[in-house]
Amino acid sequence: MPYLGRDWRSPGDEWVRTSEGWEKLKLWRVKVFENLNAHCLARLIRMALQEWDSCYEDVHNVHKPYIRYIRATSREQKVLTSISDAFIHLDLSTAANDPRRFNYVVQLLKLLLGDKLGFLSGATQKHIFGIMEEMVNHVIRSQNNVQEMKYLVNFATQSLSEHKWDHIGSSRLWENHGKSINRMAAKLRKFKVKERKDDGKVTFSDLPVECKRHIVSTLPDHSDLLHIGQTDTQNFNMINEQLLWKQMCFFHFNNRQILTFHNKNEDEKQTDWKYVYKRCYLRFGKKIVYTDMLAICKHCNNIFWQSLGHPCVSDQSPKCKALKPQEFIALFEF
Repeated sequence: MPYLGRDWRSPGDEWVRTSEGWEKLKLWRVKVFENLNAHCLARLIRMALQEWDSCYEDVHNVHKPYIRYIRATSREQKVLTSISDAFIHLDLSTAANDPRRFNYVVQLLKLLLGDKLGFLSGATQKHIFGIMEEMVNHVIRSQNNVQEMKYLVNFATQSLSEHKWDHIGSSRLWENHGKSINRMAAKLRKFKVKERKDDGKVTFSDLPVECKRHIVSTLPDHSDLLHIGQTDTQNFNMINEQLLWKQMCFFHFNNRQILTFHNKNEDEKQTDWKYVYKRCYLRFGKKIVYTDMLAICKHCNNIFWQSLGHPCVSDQSPKCKALKPQEFIALFEF
């Protein structure tokens, strides 16, 4: 019979009761620090160091969200890295407020809210819905990605209904998730986009046609392109240009995929690039582009955001592997 010590359920960890339930003390401290108001943080730095300008910049350069990924236990290390720990140390709630990481976090939550929601721990579930609530508040403030957020909230509502009878955690916890989702949905229903005032700054309509074409050719969903064409006559003419749809084809699909529906011996002037794009989209699907992604370092096994980097223990140039959302989830053996 194996020997079970005093702390066999949670070796070396202390727990603290919060308004959201019991949490590990070390993770609670990290959350408190990350949720500090910027003015409060600046005041603490000024009081402690007395050198405001230089020290404020140094602290911001040092503070990079990352977490060491522990693959297996050993005699010295008994605790594996959990996905709830990763959510806190990688500061996903703040990362979702960054336009460069918003799509990545949304896709990550979609995968977790799918078939995996019922098998997640209660702490991970609370982190997911907490991140979603922060995202809803940010979307309403910035008036960006509203439709994507509505889809995510509706997807979460459907997932809660499917896993109502086969989930980890108490029924009260599941009811709280439902209340959170209803609160988010109510905020999004009440939200109305405010018309931008004439502030004298450059708008999309003021850009040259070449700039507009380059911007819209990288949109992940062609339905947004069609909506742009409904705004004015100039944009309508732009989205009907064959050159734009040709750029769309070469941005979203590779040469092998394009040649499936395009004869290379055919004269390009007679090619219907809009038709080629439509066939490629139906066959190969939508290309998902992430401006910023999570990555794992092969030297120190730290998971971090590529745009922010991490303090590596190796003197060599860090060898990192970018992680797609499904690859990040696979690290935690779902």
